[in-house]
Amino acid sequence: MELYVNSKWTQCYGNSYIAEAIAWSENGNHATIYTMGGTAEEADSKLMGALRGLNLMPETAMKDEQ
Repeated sequence: MELYVNSKWTQCYGNSYIAEAIAWSENGNHATIYTMGGTAEEADSKLMGALRGLNLMPETAMKDEQ
């Protein structure tokens, strides 16, 4: 499966911003995943959280405390 996410895809429609990602497989199936927010940053943040929740994006790496 291929996953494409681009912050330049975030657009304002009406009073909301919509961030989207596109996923598709080798056999031609595809899906668009989107989220809405009051700002572009909020929409992008929600999209990244949703993709992590679906295990499509890695969790943010945590620093080891020494």
